[in-house]
Amino acid sequence: MTSRNKNMEQVRSHWIEWATGLIATVMILAMIGWLLFEAATTRDHPPELSAKVLDIAPLSSGWRVMIEVSNDGDQAAAAVNVKATLTEGDTTVEEAQTTFDYVAAGSTSRGGLIFKQDPSAFGLEVVPTGFTEP
Repeated sequence: MTSRNKNMEQVRSHWIEWATGLIATVMILAMIGWLLFEAATTRDHPPELSAKVLDIAPLSSGWRVMIEVSNDGDQAAAAVNVKATLTEGDTTVEEAQTTFDYVAAGSTSRGGLIFKQDPSAFGLEVVPTGFTEP
């Protein structure tokens, strides 16, 4: 004759444990699928930099031109040089430049340039002129 211990209960997992395990498994499989998709479809294009003027505002010592640099490439860019030129016809009136430390792939960075003369009174051209690979 075998006796059963009355203190031993049959232990079954609660439904919430099963649901949590299922959700975690689905999330992990989704992340693995997303990483595999990105690895298969992403091309490793170098940085594609562009710059645009956001705002021109007066300062006590001149004029501030807020700019935004966009990187539409698949690689990051470091030490991004941006040069702005004020022109009147074919004559260069004033130049300013700045350097962005880092512009990540597919992102934007903002900064400012300072001019002595009002940029809205002249032709304003803002272009990225160089970068390094981080």
